[in-house]
Amino acid sequence: MLINRRHFTAALASLSSLALARPSSAQALPSLIRFGDVGFGLGTPFGQGILSVADAKGFIAKEFDGTPVKVQFTYFTGTGPAINEALANSQLDFASYGSVPNAIGKANGLPTKLLLSYGGTNMFAGTRPDLPIRSIADLKGKRVTLQKATILHWGLIRALQEAGLSEKDVTIVDLKNADQFAAIAAKSVDAIFGASYILPLREKGIINLFYNSRDLGPRGSGFGAILSTDDFAKQYPEATTAVLRGILRADAYIADEANRDEVFKIWSRTGTPFELFKTEYEGLSLKEAYNPLIDEFFYNRYRSVLTFNKEQKLIRNDIDLNAWVDDSFLTKALEQTGLQNFWPQRRDNGSVI
Repeated sequence: MLINRRHFTAALASLSSLALARPSSAQALPSLIRFGDVGFGLGTPFGQGILSVADAKGFIAKEFDGTPVKVQFTYFTGTGPAINEALANSQLDFASYGSVPNAIGKANGLPTKLLLSYGGTNMFAGTRPDLPIRSIADLKGKRVTLQKATILHWGLIRALQEAGLSEKDVTIVDLKNADQFAAIAAKSVDAIFGASYILPLREKGIINLFYNSRDLGPRGSGFGAILSTDDFAKQYPEATTAVLRGILRADAYIADEANRDEVFKIWSRTGTPFELFKTEYEGLSLKEAYNPLIDEFFYNRYRSVLTFNKEQKLIRNDIDLNAWVDDSFLTKALEQTGLQNFWPQRRDNGSVI
């Protein structure tokens, strides 16, 4: 039987690629890989983003088929500050959360590496129906609730600046999510600033929405990163690359328009109804919204957060952003999944190169 040399060479190259991609049995593997993400919802919390899809669809777990490695996902309703505490107590290996708290953690000595962007977060502002607030400019002199030291805090300040106001023009009431809901319902605050988790309040008639960060374009949305601990990446480099392969496969799944409804169903486990996700992302490409690349836009936005944290006195120490970012694992994972040209690079203003 004759074997076509070209086909044989191609098959051999394919097998070699698979062998390189699979974590080596010769290299030590962790028995458990622990992931942390921001959680929403009453009862059992769940996430909205790349990690939650990777969890629900098993993308990361599949990268470790044939090995004893287990994966564990924890969703923190205490958001970024709670994730920082878990990292400080060595309870996590990877975490996905906003840039403001993960920069605070880094400045306070948490040994972490930024591995890839987690994409963007739409932010919204709502007011009590009995108040004549129609824009961010109308917040002057009003009481606004959100959780400080989060990306939402950064988002409100950015929105105020775009409207010609500053933080001094409003009173910020620092509350966790559930307490924010109670405060706006009790009329003890005038407005609430948050992410999609506040959308059900509109459906219940508790608030009227008057702001969507999409109106500012890419620069208005919230942002953050998926990071690892230094120790895990150093001790388990192949496992770290395998984790990123799973995350990228989850992100590519999100980007596929054929999976749009399934993604929203997964995210609705947070308690936000499926139909509200459809409304939130109407006319918006999920591929664009969840671009994982570390590019000029990523660096520019993180620099703005480091400045914000200094101005807010949330951090005192300087952070070397170039040293904090490690895109070597992302580069390998993109190559091994064949996704190196899937997402576009962006300029510092968010426009596509």
